[in-house]
Amino acid sequence: MARQPVLSAALQPTLDAHRRLMAGLIPEAGFHAAPLDGVTFMRADANTTPAPVLQEPSIVLLGQGLKRSYLDGEVLAYAPGEILVVALPMQFDCDTVVQLGQPMLALSVRIDMAVVAELACQMDPLPPLPPGAPSAHARGLSVAPMDAALADALTRLLEVLGDAEASRVLGPQLLRELHYRVLQGPAGTGLRALAASQGRLGRVFRSIEQMRADPARELSVAALARDAGMSVSAFHEAFKRVTGHAPLQYLKLTRLHLARSWMLDHDLGAAEAAYRVGYGSASQFSREFKRLFGLPPSAARSQPVVQA
Repeated sequence: MARQPVLSAALQPTLDAHRRLMAGLIPEAGFHAAPLDGVTFMRADANTTPAPVLQEPSIVLLGQGLKRSYLDGEVLAYAPGEILVVALPMQFDCDTVVQLGQPMLALSVRIDMAVVAELACQMDPLPPLPPGAPSAHARGLSVAPMDAALADALTRLLEVLGDAEASRVLGPQLLRELHYRVLQGPAGTGLRALAASQGRLGRVFRSIEQMRADPARELSVAALARDAGMSVSAFHEAFKRVTGHAPLQYLKLTRLHLARSWMLDHDLGAAEAAYRVGYGSASQFSREFKRLFGLPPSAARSQPVVQA
């Protein structure tokens, strides 16, 4: 049985409305683009096994079912009434649980960092942490309960997503409000720090941007640490704390995910994709690809793409 969060009874009718609206908007299993840029519908009609994910910054909200993310020995489960916030590109395993024949229904909203930065500038500053206190949201992904204001914003967003014109006219402002409601809550703490380029998240995010800008470029931990203004040991610890991976392991996973994406989206062969992400050895690429995805590169097109 899927775990359910402890919710206020007053919130349950709103969550029931989310479920009904999502059921009408997502009639078929799979991932479907909504009529609003940056929004994706997700439905699963059966349980799925853990699969590797490269998740872009996003807010994931469930209408029904349960999803779980596995990162560095930690399991983050989220159900209706909770949100998953992925503050920066993260790599982890994810699976889905359905109950009593009822499909998993979810909505993923791409985080617009320009909107986050603009909103954060208009919001009251976060209170400083006491000296030496660890941040509860120093990791790049977190799960938090949904409050009434966020739940109401999601209801109104779902109501307009069934109409292309309403999505076009009203959708952008509703997405802006959704960002604001997330920033107000506990899962938005890391996003606000990231927007201000503060703390671990800000420094690690800049390093990730370097990796993704030119994945074939040779990078050393020492160079990344120097650019982040940290010692090698402090940078290594901060990077692993935020992403769940050591820096060079994260870079390798990034290369494999990007290669797979190019093979699927641009019809590249395995050798060309491997070369573009910096692999000099096709056999090494094939071994590491199969270790991560469970199938060789030649079978990449038969592998379903997974999102959190």
